[in-house]
Amino acid sequence: MKKKILFSLTIILILISSQLHALGFGIKGGLNFSSLPSATELTLPDGANLEALPDSYTGFHVGVVGHFSLLNIFLQPEILYTQTGQEMRVSPEIMLGQDPEFFTHKYSHLTVPVIAGLKFGPLQIGAGPVASFMLDNKLGTSELAEGVDFDYNKASFGFQAMAGIKLGNLLLDLKYEGSLSKIGDGISVGADTDLSFDTRPRQFIISVGFLIF
Repeated sequence: MKKKILFSLTIILILISSQLHALGFGIKGGLNFSSLPSATELTLPDGANLEALPDSYTGFHVGVVGHFSLLNIFLQPEILYTQTGQEMRVSPEIMLGQDPEFFTHKYSHLTVPVIAGLKFGPLQIGAGPVASFMLDNKLGTSELAEGVDFDYNKASFGFQAMAGIKLGNLLLDLKYEGSLSKIGDGISVGADTDLSFDTRPRQFIISVGFLIF
């Protein structure tokens, strides 16, 4: 009986191994085209207006990727350093006669997406969750925006949908990322004034990866 069980398990493992098309780890990098929807205009206590511009910001990502496939199913976990940002504009009161000031708010985080899906030859279609952990954020210089602090959460969660191609060890991916939680609660001006706005980032991601082993 034990021999039959052992023989059956051996046959199952051989069949699984024969269908395991790829099992590897490698490096990955690319560009992010992100936008951060928010209130179009916020009035600061000194009368100036703070605006989050709707233009897409081009950032980047780099890190490691794993790729596992069995039959026509694949799993692709990643650990990436990601930098994104947003262009901001501060406009003083019209009566002051000053020109608007522009600055860039950059933030970096550790991003961990896990994509699962189906393979159709070299084509891969999948989706999965993504977790982002804030590492740092830098506010560009603007005299009009002095004293403005952006309140960010340490972690946020979202989803990614992916269409890609796997050619040997080469991975080419196009993703859309949406957010299920805010990356922050808004901004604080001075000690007493809090201004809330929606900070649910969304972005398109283009990546190139190579499986080393």
